Amino acid sequence: MSRNADHVYSAPADIARLESHIAHLRDDARVQLSMHDGRVLRGVVAALPGLQTFYGPGDVEGLNGMLRLEEPLDGGGSRVHNLWLDQIDAIRPLTAFELHRPH
Repeated sequence: MSRNADHVYSAPADIARLESHIAHLRDDARVQLSMHDGRVLRGVVAALPGLQTFYGPGDVEGLNGMLRLEEPLDGGGSRVHNLWLDQIDAIRPLTAFELHRPH
């Protein structure tokens, strides 16, 4: 994985927001994510995300994290999304039924 990120954070409020996301993204959790770019994704958290040090624009050092989300596909299998934690606007837990229901 690259040690570079488009956005890195060092302010306590920003780090608290990222940590709050992590608290809602436990291993194997079924979730719906509302993203900054307007996408809504549903899937299963493949691994507990954590904060890591990255270099942002201008080689500024700060924190961010990545989430690996597995989105179930209708015909079986899954699509994997690697998502930056800071790009998540909202997290909603889902039941198994909701995860597989069209949205």
